[in-house]
Amino acid sequence: LPADLSSARLAEVDAALGFTRSGNAEIFSAWAVRAIAAGYLEVRPALESFLLRVGRRKFLRPLYAELAKTPEGLAWAQGIYSRARPGYHGVSRGSLDPILGFKG
Repeated sequence: LPADLSSARLAEVDAALGFTRSGNAEIFSAWAVRAIAAGYLEVRPALESFLLRVGRRKFLRPLYAELAKTPEGLAWAQGIYSRARPGYHGVSRGSLDPILGFKG
């Protein structure tokens, strides 16, 4: 997908292809990074569930990094991270703590 798609256009794509409902972690994480960047907030419930359920750094780091690019996104991500962090592997926590400003 082009990087400059608007939130409205992403809604059309999502309605047609159902990326937000994808059960494939590779597809969902790539989609969610684009959705976050475009401000497509409809992805948030599925994203929250994903972040609480999946612990692989290869998926987590790009998602949290994209969320951290805006103050509002960072605040939302920090709330999820505080709940999800205990279940993440130490290597993942070591990569994510600095992105999210976590002081343990």
